[in-house]
Amino acid sequence: MDDCLYLLYLFDQNQWRRPLAIQALLKGKRTVSNLYAGLDYDLLPLYQLLPHLAASKFQQALARLIADGLLEQQTRAVRLTAAGTAIKEAHRATVFLPQHYSGFTFQHSREFSDRLFLATQVVSELQAHNRRYFPLEVSLLTQQRVKQWLRQQDISIVAERLQHEWELFLAILPTVQANYYSQFLLGHEVQRATTAQADQLAGWTTLTGELVRQDISHHLLSLVTAQAARFPLLAALWQPLASGPLSQSATQTINLLQQGNTLAAISRQRRVKLNTLKEHLLEAAILLPEFPFATYLSAPARQELATAFSDQPLADWRFDQLTNTALSFFEFRLYQIERRKSL
Repeated sequence: MDDCLYLLYLFDQNQWRRPLAIQALLKGKRTVSNLYAGLDYDLLPLYQLLPHLAASKFQQALARLIADGLLEQQTRAVRLTAAGTAIKEAHRATVFLPQHYSGFTFQHSREFSDRLFLATQVVSELQAHNRRYFPLEVSLLTQQRVKQWLRQQDISIVAERLQHEWELFLAILPTVQANYYSQFLLGHEVQRATTAQADQLAGWTTLTGELVRQDISHHLLSLVTAQAARFPLLAALWQPLASGPLSQSATQTINLLQQGNTLAAISRQRRVKLNTLKEHLLEAAILLPEFPFATYLSAPARQELATAFSDQPLADWRFDQLTNTALSFFEFRLYQIERRKSL
């Protein structure tokens, strides 16, 4: 399947969507506007799916689909045409769409993959009593973390246990995926395939290979987090990387608020602008399953917003409709998020 047709699965026939927001979400650009678009389009799990996505390629594919009549454009928004929907459905059974990928649940999955494959190589060479080899090219921090992990293990049995955990996981995967992913293993007298080699052998395009790799990685992490007792070595590799969905700065803000601090006090303490802290709150409102909307949205403000937009679909709401009120953009967006999450 032509790679550009993957774009069809990011659009909808009934909803106008902003391509630039989708592109930013796939690349992992975390702004409140992009996050809200992801929420509104039901695409939030795809956050950071394609961090190296070239803007030029995305725009070229988009232009081609519009020219072919599969997408239609209105100002800065795009939606599927009837023809585009038909093509999308015709390819659904054959195209690879990630089933396990969750960008905010496993934000550091790529770093985990580096640690996993380096740890596998190191353990294999250790078992062979070989100290003369070229380690996998990863960051210095990854090398240090793998060394720390190895020091915590029983060297006499670590190779056997790591092999067991790999076998457990590969047995769970569909055979095609297991064969594909195992090509990236490396160790004593074992060289890993390049992504290009593995993709070619599987008969996949570069994009499909990338989607498969990320989905397999997140499948593994979902198992490791849910069944840590079955994957203790892999769980120990992942645990230092595990984090919630929020950015580090937003997490700090929310933690301070939960300790009873006010926004004004946090602004002074952290030397961060009040508007930035409010963006952290909006990020939390979008990404956290539970958020205290009533704490930051007064009953009078809620009532005024409800009245202003009572006869409009959510997709048509605009902040400039509130110019004759004292309502802030923060209140508007927070109410919009609350309503969208309640649908």
